Amino acid sequence: MREQLVQAIETDYLLIDDIPEVAEARADERMAAELLLAQRRATYSGVQAELPNPVDALSTAQKVLSAKQEYGEHSVVYYELNKGLQLDCQRLVAEWYRKNKPEYFPASRHIFNDQTEEFFSHGLSIRQMTENALLPIGDDPEEEQRRINERVEDATPQVLRNLGKIAIGEEAVRTISECTDSAIASYEEDMRMEQGHRGYRGYVPEIQKLMIRDIRLDDASNDRFEEQVGLPGIYITHDIIQMALAEKGAPVDALNKTQLHGSQLKVNDGLMDFVAQLDRIASDQWCTNIFMGEVVPSDYVKDYEAFKQEALERQAGQAEIAQEVATFVLFLAEDSTETGEALQLVEEFVKIKLLNASKQDLEIAEHMFDKKTADGLRQVMHLENGGHHDEAIRLMQEVEQAAPGGGFCGAGSCGLESVKLEGKELDELKDNLNFKGGETLTHDTERSCNSCKKRGGIYYSHTVAKVKKFCTCGAKQV
Repeated sequence: MREQLVQAIETDYLLIDDIPEVAEARADERMAAELLLAQRRATYSGVQAELPNPVDALSTAQKVLSAKQEYGEHSVVYYELNKGLQLDCQRLVAEWYRKNKPEYFPASRHIFNDQTEEFFSHGLSIRQMTENALLPIGDDPEEEQRRINERVEDATPQVLRNLGKIAIGEEAVRTISECTDSAIASYEEDMRMEQGHRGYRGYVPEIQKLMIRDIRLDDASNDRFEEQVGLPGIYITHDIIQMALAEKGAPVDALNKTQLHGSQLKVNDGLMDFVAQLDRIASDQWCTNIFMGEVVPSDYVKDYEAFKQEALERQAGQAEIAQEVATFVLFLAEDSTETGEALQLVEEFVKIKLLNASKQDLEIAEHMFDKKTADGLRQVMHLENGGHHDEAIRLMQEVEQAAPGGGFCGAGSCGLESVKLEGKELDELKDNLNFKGGETLTHDTERSCNSCKKRGGIYYSHTVAKVKKFCTCGAKQV
């Protein structure tokens, strides 16, 4: 398949490390990241539970609560951090919503701090985020290297600016992040052994998904803007990417996926221009018509700007679910939920929300989960429409249990189940838990109540604006 393309070479792209002084500054950043990782490896001796946690929605929520207490809920600090939490949750929902499909994510702004020379996203330091992620992962050296790469990636735009090596506003720093070989191998092993789906450190090996991101610097504000696109990697392979870069004058034949991820490019085209180039080369090499990394009919109109607009409309339609997720995360932070447990609860909460949403549009269930899940939801709907509510509830819980997660929790339930109660059971909950019929109810089958010490009695009732937690023993602080 790997044939040389007969094309005129366009010298549009440049590997960042081909600029000597920039390469030297980046090498210093890489050395510092490697040293920090080595120190943590020696300090913690691989005890994962004691390691600092990467920034996630829960840690953002904890900062929101601290800002509310210290500065007040009308302060600029609280506003920015809360806005950052909403963005985290919006992105979580948007990525999961299109887990098995291509998706475009509009540019987000990173604010530059002149004193520290760091970029901040809604009050959170990007540098700190990438440093927090430098954790020893004994079973996955490929992932360790990716995190070092991301620390260097964060520093690169400012290095280019300081050295005057980028046309600000016209050129971008592009990073290509392909699904790791270790994630693909783990997924293939799971499928071969029929062990079910688990988390793969946020990667989507089911379609070998790749993420491409551009960072552009703004001269007026000194801020930067990061734009991203996710593509299925079944047809947009590493070979195809290498061919595309060679066309642009940046041969990377000697680089594997992780080395390419760490070798940022200086480019002077748009993100979707590059996607169109990848589609064109993939179409030629696979002898089929490819659009956004997927096979499409031969007469399909490839409108990349229209795809961007559709993505924005999709994400606008996810706002209510994203807000409910943010409310739930804030509740977990207020409840002092342990980080690992909270991440699992959030994963399962989002899963339940999206499963219920996809019952209204079964086509998107395959986009978010898989065909097996979509077929299960179809059977649930058939039972509900036929009035077999008890059977529908039991089957829905089985579907939830088997449905793959969005990247963290993996196979199996984390102890949350959606609940649809009627008659006497519903009346008892309304009386004992102050549950209102218009709220969404979730049953926690795993965690124990602090009051009665029993499992299986905890329920969450949640609206867009509020979450309540109760136990059937009558305790309201569980």
